[in-house]
Amino acid sequence: MLNKAAQWLSSGAFIGAALLSTAANAQVAATETGQSTDQADGIADIVVTAQRRAENVQDVPIAISTFNGALLEHANISSLQDLQGRTPGLVINSFSPGQPEIAIRGVGTKEDGAGASDSTLVMVDGVYFATRTATNLDIFDLEQVEVLRGPQGTLFGKNAIAGVINYVTKKPTLGEFDLKVRQSVGNFGTFDTGAGVNIPIGDTLAVRLSFSRRATDGYLTRVDVGTPALPFGTEDADDIGFADRFAWRAAIKWEPSDATSLLISLDGANDDFGTDNREPVGSAGPLHNCGCASDPVAVNTAVGGASGKHGGVYSYAGDILGFSKRDIFGGMAQLDHDFGFATLTVLGAYRDSTFKNALDSAGLPPSPIIDLTGAHGNPNIKLTAPANVGFTFDSIDIVDERGEQLTGEVRLTSPAAQRFKWVAGIFASREDIDRTETVGFPALSGVSLDPNLVAASMFFTGKSIAGYGQASFDITDTLTITGGARYSYEKKEIGARNDVLGSPDIMLLLAPFGLTRGEDSWTNFSWRISGQYRPSNDVMIYANVSTGFKSGGFTGTATTALRATSSFDPEKATNYEVGAKLDLLNRRLRLNTSAFYIDYSDLQVTRFFQPPTSGFGEFITENAANAEIKGIEVELTARPIEWLEFGGTYAYLDANYKDFFGTPDISGNGDFSGNRMRQAPKNVWSAYVQLSHELPSGDVLTANVSGRYQGKVFTNADNNRLDVIRSYTLGDAWVSWRSENSKWEVQGWVKNFTDKAWGTHVYTQRGNRIAFGTFGPPRQYGATLTFNY
Repeated sequence: MLNKAAQWLSSGAFIGAALLSTAANAQVAATETGQSTDQADGIADIVVTAQRRAENVQDVPIAISTFNGALLEHANISSLQDLQGRTPGLVINSFSPGQPEIAIRGVGTKEDGAGASDSTLVMVDGVYFATRTATNLDIFDLEQVEVLRGPQGTLFGKNAIAGVINYVTKKPTLGEFDLKVRQSVGNFGTFDTGAGVNIPIGDTLAVRLSFSRRATDGYLTRVDVGTPALPFGTEDADDIGFADRFAWRAAIKWEPSDATSLLISLDGANDDFGTDNREPVGSAGPLHNCGCASDPVAVNTAVGGASGKHGGVYSYAGDILGFSKRDIFGGMAQLDHDFGFATLTVLGAYRDSTFKNALDSAGLPPSPIIDLTGAHGNPNIKLTAPANVGFTFDSIDIVDERGEQLTGEVRLTSPAAQRFKWVAGIFASREDIDRTETVGFPALSGVSLDPNLVAASMFFTGKSIAGYGQASFDITDTLTITGGARYSYEKKEIGARNDVLGSPDIMLLLAPFGLTRGEDSWTNFSWRISGQYRPSNDVMIYANVSTGFKSGGFTGTATTALRATSSFDPEKATNYEVGAKLDLLNRRLRLNTSAFYIDYSDLQVTRFFQPPTSGFGEFITENAANAEIKGIEVELTARPIEWLEFGGTYAYLDANYKDFFGTPDISGNGDFSGNRMRQAPKNVWSAYVQLSHELPSGDVLTANVSGRYQGKVFTNADNNRLDVIRSYTLGDAWVSWRSENSKWEVQGWVKNFTDKAWGTHVYTQRGNRIAFGTFGPPRQYGATLTFNY
């Protein structure tokens, strides 16, 4: 295995050597021309906390992407989904607004049950979020967002096998009063308001308060299918797909001395989303290519759902008006004290979240009731009825989830200005999640002629504790080695119950069983070794080997009691990586590259498939034997002259299951060896150009145009032709005027200016013979007014 890794990474080493030569030549040229090395004329330093201390990102031997607060605001980045395409290797599929599936370098978690762990940690100021439904936060009042790529198995509270997304909030600042207010308006009824204020109280105390409210009427239109839609939430037929989000944060900082500081913060959010459309995107035989009521594509055309803009992907023909509602509350306290030899950090946090969701999984009206037992005979409707009667296999999905978590961490961090630097700490957490997922089939029944309705409930408790340490030693002024280790213990306990609420004489998805319990625990030792070489202040070459671990778990929405209480195994990864971080041409060109090889074992794979024993399908999470991932990532920023900046990113990814023999589906096939991994596009790139011009008055005009491309994405292990998010290219643009004193700024913006219909999620049912997709917003445009004081 080491030989394979060495062969792959040799190409990265060659790139690094070539770049090192280029850097040396560039430095000579800069010295000879006498160009200024003043940072104001070039690309500014970026400070990150990826190694639990404040460091220049160019000094950290990890692949990191950063987005500062100004960039987030100007690009109208308001959610995790907006970071996709701008970050190499990051892919986010969203089944609903509150359930993002995050993957980095092809590593992600499809399983959304309470008993599974995510591959990517989403954190706010170092506090991770245990429930996935709480992770898609409103992005507002931030210093920056940091995205760490690759296993982070040493320093973070939970082992992050794919990477970490860390939101760094703006903190209270002593001795300074500042106020910022923004107001945006746009098409689709967009009306966004936000504000943040910093209030100093004496010399040692400061408070920061902020909020964000984002509202839109939605971009979906209702298709008249002849019958009124059943409202599940507060939505009506004239307000399809609305969104109303409110988030707030309050923080207080106390610094009684230069050595001691205390930060206490509270935050909350209340989100209310309307219907999001599930569009039929494919069907195949047998049965589902009949052009009849069992063919979702034919039904969509027959009822008018395929007409209109972009073939109807922004029109909704479902029979219910669904919703997503989410309430989040959290608090944290962090005490830091500098003892001289080290800084002690004590952190404690509490988080609470609720999520409720109801949606039409097919986006179609159901056909009249069909008796699958045949007891009623004709004239009971048949599966092959005409398409205009509605969809025979229509389904609805209802989720009710509540989560609580407690986390605590104690760590010691040595001073940065010494040859030997170290961090050591202890972390512990407890998570309690109750989740019920109800699936209904409005057109399918048994003898009772009651629509089939089943509910799977899981009551989950997770506990973890870990001890970790990492140390770096400067062997010379140019060479540093780093080693780290972490020992983790995790225990998961679940109670599970399945209830059949409709026809009891047919089983489409779940078998009924009473409350049953299961538990399991796992231990792991993760480690990291890296070396970095800095021949000059502007060039850093690094190489590292790191391991990652994700604990095992339990399948959510399991079909039987045995499957619900049988745990799947942990997954492990070893990452071999080389990279270069270069500031060239007197800091007017920044080029960061990395090449990696990841060896995976027991990769957890979630599938929705139809075994011979099921009439519709079922969920399963099982361990793939092995997988390997190879890739190259590049990030470029250039500022050749003061008024021009451009840059971009590129990621190449080759991610495949080496040998994966899963549970066979109805076709008898369970061999997925050699298939491409989920959420692993081969090519992803982004690019931007920004121009600035200072007027004689001192006012500044700025214009920015950007684009991003994502290649084809498979969403299931079998690489079925229907289970694909097709490649797309999106473009955004904005122009702004900023006053000479920077108090006022007016910005006009447009997102997706080519009005592209782009996929965000695809899933299949019935043995991969019918497929449904969700799509991102069409063209959006508007204006934003910002006031700073």
